[in-house]
Amino acid sequence: MNSTNTSQQSSTVQRKPVKVALLDLYDGAPNEGMRCIRAILSDYARIKALDLTWQEFDVRKKLEVPDLGFDLYISSGGPGSPLDSE
Repeated sequence: MNSTNTSQQSSTVQRKPVKVALLDLYDGAPNEGMRCIRAILSDYARIKALDLTWQEFDVRKKLEVPDLGFDLYISSGGPGSPLDSE
């Protein structure tokens, strides 16, 4: 009689590394937004046991733009109001 005890079988989940493009839209202005986003990414990766890396792009000040090789794109806000009327 063949029986399989699934509770004794070990399975390993292979997780793909997650690459994040972090777009800084603050134009060099001091801010807490980028620090908070970094902290959230670090905490999430640790809690979920992910191989998560990110690269930062200074979009406004240095005109840096990521390519399409990232899994996730996150942008900060920026200084000032996005409305022309303010």
